[in-house]
Order: sequence, then C-alpha cells, then structure tokens
Amino acid sequence: MTHAADPSTTGPTAVAAAVRELGTVPDTYGPTLNTTTSPAAVALVGKALADILRPHRPTALAFWNTSDDAVLAYAVARQLDAALYRADDVQGIVAWTPATTADARVALLATVWSDATRLEALTAVTARHCAEVVAVASVFNSPVQQRSALPKAFLLEDDAPASGAQHPDGAART
Repeated sequence: MTHAADPSTTGPTAVAAAVRELGTVPDTYGPTLNTTTSPAAVALVGKALADILRPHRPTALAFWNTSDDAVLAYAVARQLDAALYRADDVQGIVAWTPATTADARVALLATVWSDATRLEALTAVTARHCAEVVAVASVFNSPVQQRSALPKAFLLEDDAPASGAQHPDGAART
C-alpha cells in the first residue's frame, strides 16, 4: 500500500513550497533537505510526513545518520511520539543506536531513497534488531523506493510536475 500527502492536513502546494524553500544538498548517505534554511519549513514537512505515516502506526523511525535527515526524523518523530534509531556505516558494518525494543514498528525514513543498497541494509538491520518495518517513507518518491516490497509513504512524486519542487537529482520540476 502506498500513501501520498493528505491535502486536507498539509496541502501539497504548501509541502512543495516548504521543500523548495529548504532545497536539497548532497550528504554522506544520499541527498537530504537543507534543514538549516528554515525551521518552519522543516516542521511543515515533518508534519506532512507524520500525517502520511500515521496509518502505518510506527512507534519508531530509522534513518541513516546525517545531520539533515536527523533533523527531519526528529520533526516527524515529534508529531508521532515515536522513538528514533540512527544507523551509521562504520567500515562496512552498520552501527545502530539506541537499542531497539522487540515490539518496535519502524518506518525507514530518508529525504529520497536513491541507493537500493542503503535501503536494503537498513531494512535488514531493523529486522536483525527484532523490529517490524512498517513503511519506507521519504519526501521524494524514487524508483528505489517503488521497487521495495514494503509499504511506501512519500510526499512528492519524483517528477512532481505541478510542485516546482527541486528534486535531489538537480533537475527543476515545473
């Protein structure tokens, strides 16, 4: 099942405007929103992501540890009253903090899932920690996310023609 942004709570125009305001930047594990640009825009995007994740009932969010995705994850987790788990690639080994509770329902979160290996690794480490992955969530939809067999939740299509939002691949979408 796929969930897209709910216009009754956070309209797609407002979300696209917030994403445009933030812009995207390259980061260690893939492109991220530039969360230093506007706390208000981050809060709006975080609320919109939380709204589309609610039907999946996550109790936690997991993300690759970059500063911008950490800020985004915090904004979403605050809305959901969810725990946060961060993953780091330490010389080819995935480090996971803090310890996961066995009954955790985890949504995997990224600005965009641009690397299938990263998505697969985070899915596997979540399962190894005895947690259930309930959704793959992102700001931008992507082919990597769509190929996943897991439930999907995203705010903007990767080609969002009406939004004018800047996709992390660098091409302006108008």
